[in-house]
Amino acid sequence: METTHPAGYYLFGSRILTHVLFWLGYFISFGFIWSQNGDYYSSFYLEFMLLPVRISAVYLTIYVLLPRTLLQEKFLRFAVQYALLMLMCGILQRVISYFFYDGNTGWTLAELLRIWPIMRAMILVNTTVIFLSAFKILTLYLAERKKNQSQTTDTVIEIKADKRIFRLSPEQILFIEGMGNYITYHTTDQQKLIRYASLKQALSELPDDFVRIHRSYIINKRHVRSYNAEDVEIGEQFLPIGKSVDTML
Repeated sequence: METTHPAGYYLFGSRILTHVLFWLGYFISFGFIWSQNGDYYSSFYLEFMLLPVRISAVYLTIYVLLPRTLLQEKFLRFAVQYALLMLMCGILQRVISYFFYDGNTGWTLAELLRIWPIMRAMILVNTTVIFLSAFKILTLYLAERKKNQSQTTDTVIEIKADKRIFRLSPEQILFIEGMGNYITYHTTDQQKLIRYASLKQALSELPDDFVRIHRSYIINKRHVRSYNAEDVEIGEQFLPIGKSVDTML
């Protein structure tokens, strides 16, 4: 599940510019932080060599692992894949440091794959990934909350029935029943409002919480008490599910 963020989440409304400036700031900041005895050249050189590993780890996590596993509630799969990603990044960062920063030419596998340097590398990569993943999850949460609030609070459905116009919020609607050229809105306060319209038209006026489960029924998923492959319990009624309908409950 990928949520589109408003431009307000990005500097000057540009996603690319925001990412470029963040990584530039990250590179400069850690170049100064890790310098020893004023040796900025070595510090910035190391950060430059290791930056692609950290960028890759971050983007693989927030754009692949999060939407495909964690946000789908596949927690075990996420944990295993995340651990493997961190291990791969730790080994790769160790290899880069060993050859391109420490200046080693000869090597043995045992020396190259020493546990502590790899663990240290994994911790450093993991810190960056956790920070940016937390920010990503926060922006997803805020965007989803704003979307839900706009759908359930601001939306008002106007229904012309019995020579009057009734104003309903989506939360008040249990389900909608189609009967030829007329539809009936069944509400939480046990009203039955009959309107001249089609179910297709009614569904187009409603937020994503509503789904058509049968050629004669639209339901509000927020009021579903139970369901199986044959019917849905909503309010005090059981409504049939059409054989060719994917309810997306």
